[in-house]
Amino acid sequence: MSTASNTLKLIDVLNKELETLEEYNKGCESLHKHVVAKNWTTLENVLNTLKCESEKLNSLDLLRESLIQNLKEEHSLPGECSFGLLLTHLDTPGQSEIKILKQKIRHAVNILQTRINGIGTYTESQTCALRDVLDELIPDQKGRIYNSRGTASILESKPLLFNHQF
Repeated sequence: MSTASNTLKLIDVLNKELETLEEYNKGCESLHKHVVAKNWTTLENVLNTLKCESEKLNSLDLLRESLIQNLKEEHSLPGECSFGLLLTHLDTPGQSEIKILKQKIRHAVNILQTRINGIGTYTESQTCALRDVLDELIPDQKGRIYNSRGTASILESKPLLFNHQF
């Protein structure tokens, strides 16, 4: 495949990545609104939509990396060379468009990180406030862990958290 063809495909993938990130950002904004409103049913639907968007982003990311690797090979650049160095070897029109898309993607990622951190801070704050209220209302239950039957368990060590996806 020619360099010009791979460059155009890279521009197309970057545009799709930007669109997907913007959709993901909108989904996270909606997620935050539903968390604050405690609208759990709609929240679950939003989470499912975000999962689909993240899978789409992952596939676009793999495609982008493949195209970048092809462009590096076409320009006889080592695989570990930076994206910026690769850009200097591309034609001027493609180079400038890719730089603009890269900036827009970086901006979208920064907005996304801020939004996700905000959701995390909000939920953590709400959890701590609820825990403090419950500790005041029922001080003798402070620090207790309950099993699936609802009876208090002895806390021998800190609880473990498992991620069953791995």
